[in-house]
Formats: sequence, structure tokens, C-alpha cells
Amino acid sequence: MKKFVFIFLILGAFQLVAQNLNDYQYVMVPTRFADFDTENQYRLNTITKFNLEKMGFFAFYENSDIPKEVGDNRCAVLNVDLVKGKHLFWTKLNVVFKDCFGKIIYQSPDGKTKEKEYKKAYQEALQNAFTFLFDLNYKYNGAKVVDQTPISFSTAEKPISTVPEPVFETSDYSKLLFAQPTSNGFQLVDSTPKVVFKLFKTDSPTMFLAQKGNQNGVVSLKDGNWFFEYQENEKVVSEKIEIKF
Repeated sequence: MKKFVFIFLILGAFQLVAQNLNDYQYVMVPTRFADFDTENQYRLNTITKFNLEKMGFFAFYENSDIPKEVGDNRCAVLNVDLVKGKHLFWTKLNVVFKDCFGKIIYQSPDGKTKEKEYKKAYQEALQNAFTFLFDLNYKYNGAKVVDQTPISFSTAEKPISTVPEPVFETSDYSKLLFAQPTSNGFQLVDSTPKVVFKLFKTDSPTMFLAQKGNQNGVVSLKDGNWFFEYQENEKVVSEKIEIKF
């Protein structure tokens, strides 16, 4: 009986994960995964995009145009990453899906192999990880993922209600950043010049999907100031940034 209940719970969790992914139609693939040194290393980015499309997602690279259907709903797009596992004898990879604030929507079980040659090992581990994803039988359910822009600061000052609200942590990003146009948005550089942010266009000129290192979030204009908002430790963090376009 206990074994039956355990299997039932596992299947229920499996279906819930699939349902979460089914809410999304679009996935953005980076040109370089955070755990790897170069763009499209071992052709993993190409293989990832191919497999996502094979699953049924509309996948596109971060340096290409955001689909017009997305409009200014930046939270309708999932971000995908590959995470290396640590093991002496195995090469391990996990496929990780995150929402617009960096919250993990789904992480695949380990794709692993004992192959020793790096390129072949990582490609094989990736294919094995996608085996689990194919088993989810992904199918977009037509859901409209709502804009998850956090509540405004004026709203946060209202009396506390019975419904928990996001907690804001605000920090100033004092250095002036300079916007350099790219094919699908801007990159923000400091005076070094070092690329600090990558911004991706939406239909709104005052709103961008944003990447800062391994953090994914949103850069938007509020009351004449630019803010980078992302999720960290289940809190919504808002950083004020100075941009010169």
C-alpha cells in the first residue's frame, strides 16, 4: 500500500511539473551557458535549441529578435540553462528552466555518462537529460502567463493584508552605465568598459528582458528612473541603475 501511495505521489509531482512547463510556449536559449567558457561550446546551445523545438517549444537565441507574439509580456518567456554536476567518474548535466525573475520552474534529473572525451561526453549527457524532458510530453496549453511585475512601492506601503506580498530589497547601482545598441536590444557597459547587463527588446520602449551575469530579470522605467528587478531567495530585489542611452 505504501509503495502504491509513493508511486502515486511521484506521478502527481511529475504531472505538476509538466503542467508548469505547459504554461509556456517560448524559451530563450543563451549563446553561452553560465557553466561553460565559450559560446556554443561543444555545440550544446545548438543541440538544446533543437531539442526544445523537438519538444514543441518555440525556441530562440538571446541574440535574435524576440517573437512579436510575446509583445511586452516579458514573463511569457522561459530562460533555459545547463548546469554541470560534480562527480569524479561521471559527466553530469541538468537542464534548468527559469522564469523572468530567475525562479526555477523545472530542473531535469541528471543526464549523465561515463564517456571520457569532453565533447562527446557533454553531448551525450545533454541528450540523456532531454530523455526525461521528452517523457514529460510537453504541450502548450494556451495559457497566458500574466505579467509578474512586482507590486509598486506605493502599494507596498499600504497596511498589511492577510495575503503575503513580495518583500522588496532596494539597492542603488551608483555607476553610470552606457547603452550600446545590439541586434535585439542593448548591452550596458561601465567605464572600463565591461558589459554589465544585456537588455532584450519588448514591444515597450521602457521595458526590457535583462541578464546580469547569471541573474535574469527585468529592466523597466518607473517615475523617470530605471530599475533592475529580479528574484533572489524568494524575495523580489529591485536595483536602481543609471543608464545613458
